[in-house]
Amino acid sequence: MTMRKTTMKTLNQLMTLRRDGEKPDNHLSRTLTFARDTINEEERTVELSFSSEAPYERWFGNEILSHDPDAIDLSRLNEVGVLLFAHGRDFNYGRMPIGVINKVWVDNAERKARAIVQFDDDDDSDKVFQKVIKGVIKGVSVGYSVSSWEEVRPGKTSANGRFMGPAQVALKWQPFEISIEPTPADPSVGVGRNHKIPNAWENEEGEDEGMKGLKMIALAAQGLMHAPDTGGGNGGGGTGERGVTPPAVPNPNEAEIQQRAVAAERQRTTEINDLCRNFNMDPTPYLGDGSSVEAVKDAILKKQIESNKPNQSGIRVVAEETDKFRAAASDALLMRAGRSVSNPAAGATELRAMRMRDLAVDCLQRAGIDGAHRMSDEDLLKRALSPDTTFQSIISNAANKTLSQAYQEAPTTFQHWTGKGSNSDFKAAEHYRISEAGSLELTPQNGAIPYDTAMKDEKVNKAILTYSKRWGFTREAFINDDLSVLSRVPAAYVIAAKRGINALVYKMLASNPLIFDGENLFGAAHANLGTGGAINTQTMSEGRKMMRTQKGIRGEAILNIAPKYLLVPAELETGAAQHLRSEADPDGKHSGVTNVFRNSVDLIVDAELDQYSSSAWYLAADANIADTIEVTYLRGQEEPTLETDIPFDRLGMDFRIIFDYGVTILDSRGMFKNPGVTTP
Repeated sequence: MTMRKTTMKTLNQLMTLRRDGEKPDNHLSRTLTFARDTINEEERTVELSFSSEAPYERWFGNEILSHDPDAIDLSRLNEVGVLLFAHGRDFNYGRMPIGVINKVWVDNAERKARAIVQFDDDDDSDKVFQKVIKGVIKGVSVGYSVSSWEEVRPGKTSANGRFMGPAQVALKWQPFEISIEPTPADPSVGVGRNHKIPNAWENEEGEDEGMKGLKMIALAAQGLMHAPDTGGGNGGGGTGERGVTPPAVPNPNEAEIQQRAVAAERQRTTEINDLCRNFNMDPTPYLGDGSSVEAVKDAILKKQIESNKPNQSGIRVVAEETDKFRAAASDALLMRAGRSVSNPAAGATELRAMRMRDLAVDCLQRAGIDGAHRMSDEDLLKRALSPDTTFQSIISNAANKTLSQAYQEAPTTFQHWTGKGSNSDFKAAEHYRISEAGSLELTPQNGAIPYDTAMKDEKVNKAILTYSKRWGFTREAFINDDLSVLSRVPAAYVIAAKRGINALVYKMLASNPLIFDGENLFGAAHANLGTGGAINTQTMSEGRKMMRTQKGIRGEAILNIAPKYLLVPAELETGAAQHLRSEADPDGKHSGVTNVFRNSVDLIVDAELDQYSSSAWYLAADANIADTIEVTYLRGQEEPTLETDIPFDRLGMDFRIIFDYGVTILDSRGMFKNPGVTTP
C-alpha cells in the first residue's frame, strides 16, 4: 500500500497543470508542442513555433502575447539566442546550451513567432535530439519578459480590436531563450492520452478507460509501474468483492506500452497537422489539449459552415482583412491629423481623405449593416461605437499610437541619469544594500581562520502611486471631424504625465530632503556638499574627489565612484558647456594649460532646477554603478495606459490615461552638490 500511495502522489503531481514563469524577476514562460514533420535529421534542425496569441491562464487571469508589428523584440534571440533544455533547470544539463537558434521571425499571417533551431552534436545534446526525432519529447517552451501591458476589462475590446476581456495583453515583450521542454504545461498532452491499457485498476469506479491508460503510461514513464496490491480475503486491499481474491494480473511490458503509445501519438499528430494545413487552421490547440482526429474534423466542418454563412449585404470580411483595414484607417487618421507615421500600414494613403463620418459609414457597411450613409449623425455615431464594428477600435488605436509617440518626444531629462525600477504592486517595497565584506587578514600557518564581523545593511522603502486624467471623444468632435482628440489631446496629456515625473525627480534633488537615514541628502554627514562656487577646475575637482572617496556602509571600503553627469539649471547652461568643451582650461593663465574636464561628463540641463536655485549645480554617477534616484514603475510599464469606455449618460467615447510610478532617493553616495555662487 505504501508503494501505491507513493505512485498515486507522483501521478497527481504529473496531472497538475504547471504554471511556469510566475517568478519575482518578472520572467515568464509558456509551453507549446511542435510538429515533427519539420525535423531535418541530416542538418540536425527543427522548425518550430514558440509563441502564439492563444490565451494563457496565470494567477492574474488570461495573458495574451500580442503579435502585432513592433510588439515583439527579437533582438536578444537574434544576437545571442541559444537552445536550452528545460529552461536550464535540469540537474544534469544546467544552463549549458544544447543548440543554437539559426533564424527567428514573426509569422504575420498566423500571428505566431517561429524559429529554426539546430542541435549540437555532443553526446548530451544528441540524447535530446534523438528523443525529439522519436517523438518522446514534443514540448517547446519560451522564456520572456513583458515591458508594457494593456488591461482589457470584462466585456471590453483591446485597443487593436482583436481581444475580448477580461485579459492582460502584452503590448511589448521580449523572448530571451527557447527551451526543449520534457514536461509541457498540460501533462495530458502527448503520448498515450487516448491509449487504453488493461491493468489492475480496471474495476475502479468513476474512472474512464482513457484515464486508466494515462495512469499506466505516466507510471511507466517514471519507472514506477508495478502490480497493485490485490489483497484478498476479509479486510484485504483488493478491488474485488469482499472475501473474494481477484485473479492475478501480469505486469505489462513497459517497453511495449511506450512503443504503442508513441506510435499512436505520432499518428494522431500527423493526421491533425495534415487536416489543419489543408483547411488553413492552427493545429496547436488540438495538439495541446489531446483532441482526437474526429474532434478536429468536427471543428473544421463547423468553421466551414460559419465562414460560408451569407450576411445581409453579401460582404465577407475575414479576420485578417479586418485587422489590415483597422491598421490602415488608424494610420490614415493620424496622417490627416498631421502626425508623423513611420511605415504606414498598407492602404493608409488611400483612406487618408476620408472624414470620420465616412469612416464610420464604411465600418458599418463592413459589418453588414445597410443604409448607414442615410443615418443621422447621432444614430451613426451611436451605432458605430457598438462592439460589432471596428470604428471604436480604430479611434482607440489611433489615440494609443499618438500616446506612445508623444511620450518618447516629451522634453524631459530625468530618464538620462536616474535609475529604473519595477514594483509588482502598490505596497511599499524594501530596497536593501548590503555592506562591503571585511578585508582578508594575514593568517599564520595552522592558525584559525578568523570570522568576519556581521555585515550591515541599509533599507529604503519605495512605493508607487497612481496618476490619472480623462477626456472625451464627443458628438461635436465627430460631427466637426475634429482630429485633435486623437492627436493633440493625447499628446498633451502624455507629455504632462512625463513632465510630472521630471518635476518630481528634480524636486527630490534640489529640495535637499531628509532621506532614509534621517540626514539631508546633501550635507557634511554624507560628505557630498562642496564649497560654493561657479563651475571651474577647482570646484569640479572637489566634487570628483568627494565622490571617489565615498566609503561603503561599514565605512571601510573606498567606493571610487566617478561622476558621469553634470546637472545644471538653464541659467548655467552656457558656462557649463564652455567649460566641458574647451580644449584649454578656462581658468588657466595661458592657453597651454589643458582642460582636464573636457568631455569628461555628460551635460544635463533642465529648467526645473531654476525654480529652486539658478546657481546650484550637481554631479551624479551612472545609476548602474551607484544608486542615486530611482523612478519605479508598476510591473515595469514605463508608459501610461490609455483606456476607452462608452459612457451610458452621453453620446461619445471616454478616454482615460493612467500612470503608476514613484520616485525614491536610494543613496547619497552617487551624488554631489555645489550650492554655486551666492549673491549678497
